[in-house]
Amino acid sequence: MKRLAVALVAVVAVGVALTGCSSGAPSSSGKPSILIWADTPRIPQATEYQKEMKGKVDVKIETIAQADAQTKISLANRAKKGWPDIIFGAPADTAQFKDPSNGYAADLTKLVSKKIFDGFGEGNSDCLYDGKYYCLKNDLANTVLWYNTKIFAQLGLTVPTTMQEFADTAMKLKGTGFSAGAYGDQLYYAAFLQSSECPLADLTAANTVRIAPGDSKCTRVAKTIQPLLDAGVIDKRSPFDAGFIKDVAAQDKVAMTIGPSWWGDFVIRPQASWNVPAGEIAAANMPAWGTGKDNKSGAYGGGVFTVSSHSKFPQAAADAAVWMTTSNWMATAATTPTFPAYGPANKLWEARISKDAYYANNVYTAMAAGANNISQVDRPVRFPFNAQFGATLSADINNGKSLSVALDDYAKSIQGLAPQSGYKVVTK
Repeated sequence: MKRLAVALVAVVAVGVALTGCSSGAPSSSGKPSILIWADTPRIPQATEYQKEMKGKVDVKIETIAQADAQTKISLANRAKKGWPDIIFGAPADTAQFKDPSNGYAADLTKLVSKKIFDGFGEGNSDCLYDGKYYCLKNDLANTVLWYNTKIFAQLGLTVPTTMQEFADTAMKLKGTGFSAGAYGDQLYYAAFLQSSECPLADLTAANTVRIAPGDSKCTRVAKTIQPLLDAGVIDKRSPFDAGFIKDVAAQDKVAMTIGPSWWGDFVIRPQASWNVPAGEIAAANMPAWGTGKDNKSGAYGGGVFTVSSHSKFPQAAADAAVWMTTSNWMATAATTPTFPAYGPANKLWEARISKDAYYANNVYTAMAAGANNISQVDRPVRFPFNAQFGATLSADINNGKSLSVALDDYAKSIQGLAPQSGYKVVTK
């Protein structure tokens, strides 16, 4: 889908962020009061909004782990109290929250201006269900190829443009001491399975999901990537694994890796993480599995803000979600998570990232190309699709099982979970 392209064409003005969205009106009990639950990277946004609304809206903030969103809302549902007015989470969380059995997510279609939705273009498609919007997208986390220009020059390597070229280039690293990355977590799915359009959460109907690990777009992944694992040119550990960071990444030994748009600022760059020196890292377009429509990127992350249907001040809550995802402050702050989904905010963010002297090229170009091609085969579902990565897929890879076995184990686990959430499962 042309997510970014449509969003940028839709820009009417950078300052449109709150147009058409009136502030939450005070009730008889006084000024509106809202509670925001967000993960640590989003707290600076929430804190700034709290400052801006001082005297108008009483904004309270609580930090939660993104992975805990569904559990905490389920607990509030049981208690019939304690819901936040806004929560940050994954698109899959909203799929669960909008289900009548949960009922947390509010329909935002009439609470948010059409100009705001138009400004997102296709960037907010994860939030659209049956013509209604149930969340607002914070950022796009599409995958690109991150590569070290210093190492590529040293080894005489050419930047790969296809997945086969990626595999061939990775094999050239054998015996050099350099790596083509670590993929023993959700990154394996985003970098390879999702970009290949392997159908693991393909909603063929509202309550029918296709989970088909035997599809050719699934089997080609293991066929291409398993030899790299066997040769030791990619790592079975997570890219966040302390051992991988100490032994490989922090030693400036990662020649290239597929990773999402936020990888550069939050994984490769930080001193407490990979700590790669300035001037070495560049970004290139996501390697393509094929041509034409067979040229997709995956996505690792890309969160959303969901508003509570239980809020006493629904307009104030919706306005807060709009500000968190569209404001000029969010787009230009040094703490901003990468690649805003909202078109006008994205343009402001581009102006900053494209001139960042840390990078060896303009990394925005590759990010923008990938944002237009995020695979839409797998959709947000009500069962714990992401949670099962750690329980089966990642665990199998970390423990040395073959990629084919790891995928089969993962597929079986979610095939068993899907019916519990009301889905009919199709396996072919």
